[in-house]
Amino acid sequence: MKLAVEEHLKCTEFPKVGVVVAKEGELLSTGFRGEVPNLHAERVALEKLSPSARIGATVFTTLEPCVSIQPSQVIESCADLIIASGVREVFVGVLDPNGTIYSQGFRKLLENGISVKFFQRKLREAIEEETFEYGVIEKVVGSGKRRVPVVGSGINITVQFSEADQRSIDISWGSLQPIHGCVDLLSNNGAVRIASGASKFSDISDPTVFRFPSHFARMKKGMIAIVQPKGATFCILIKLIDLFEKDIYFQWEVRNLP
Repeated sequence: MKLAVEEHLKCTEFPKVGVVVAKEGELLSTGFRGEVPNLHAERVALEKLSPSARIGATVFTTLEPCVSIQPSQVIESCADLIIASGVREVFVGVLDPNGTIYSQGFRKLLENGISVKFFQRKLREAIEEETFEYGVIEKVVGSGKRRVPVVGSGINITVQFSEADQRSIDISWGSLQPIHGCVDLLSNNGAVRIASGASKFSDISDPTVFRFPSHFARMKKGMIAIVQPKGATFCILIKLIDLFEKDIYFQWEVRNLP
C-alpha cells in the first residue's frame, strides 16, 4: 500500500494515482498517472507485465479503477482491463468522487469475482488530501468553483471563510433531478434565500435584502442563493452553473455581512 502511495506522489497532474502490482509477496510492477502520456496508472503498471504474469496478481491502486462511461470509448476501462487480466484481488485507496464513476469500478470488480479491499484509514486520509486538485472534496476555503458528485443522500460541504479565518458554514446538495434540471441546496433552517432577479454575484450589493428564508432552495441552472445561518457573521453567495446526471458545477463567494 505504501509503495502505491509513493507512486501516487510522483504524479504532476490530477487526479493523482499510483499503482503497484504484486504476486505472492513479490513486487511485479509499478505505475503512476503521467508516467506514460494518456494512459491511466493501472494500465501503465499492468502493461509492463506479460499476460501470464498478470493472472492471479494483486493490484494496489490509490484511486478506484475507472469504468467505461461512453459506448464509443476506444480504450477499455481500467476495471475491464483488471478483469480481463485475471487479477485475483484489488486494494483501493479511495473511491472516485466523480459522480459518473463513484463506486461503479468497485461494484464491477466484485460482480466479476474479484476480491476488493481498502487501504488502511490513515493512508486513505493522506490519499484523499493529495489525490484531487482541490484536496478534500467535502471542504472548501474562500471563494471559487467546484464540480461535485450528488449521489445517494447527497453531499455535505463545509465552506471556510479563508485560510487565515476559521469561520465556516455548512451546506448540502441533495435530490439531484437532472431530468427536471434541478437540485436542492440545503443549510440550517431559515438560512437559505433565493436571490431573485440576480444573474451574477456583482448584481448583489447587499445579500441581506432578500426575503422568504427557508432550509433549502430548489436550484436550477443560473440561479443564485444566499446562505446565512442565524448568528453567522458572513454569508455565502452560491450560483448553480450547470448540472449533469450525477454531478453539479457551482460557484460560490464568501462575504462579510455589513
